[in-house]
Amino acid sequence: MLGGGGFRSAAAQVAVRRHNCGPSTYDIWHKPASQCRPPAALPGHSMHERGLAIDFTCNGALISSYSSACAKWLRQHGAAYSFYNRPGEAWHWSVNGH
Repeated sequence: MLGGGGFRSAAAQVAVRRHNCGPSTYDIWHKPASQCRPPAALPGHSMHERGLAIDFTCNGALISSYSSACAKWLRQHGAAYSFYNRPGEAWHWSVNGH
């Protein structure tokens, strides 16, 4: 079952950064997304804050592998729904692939 979450507020993006990147001011506002697990955009720079991205889940869990059935389906059908994958992040799809 394919699911997920799209829009998040600025406060929610800060919470995602705190969870994925660490609790310090540096972690939240300055650490490169590539150093976070999983990667997360800086607050104010996330496609989620603009309502233009979805983090997809498969059977209730974040899609973590391109080999999952849901990831394969998205790769085959996502563009038909104007969703494009951010390279290296099997779960993250947006209107422009960022």
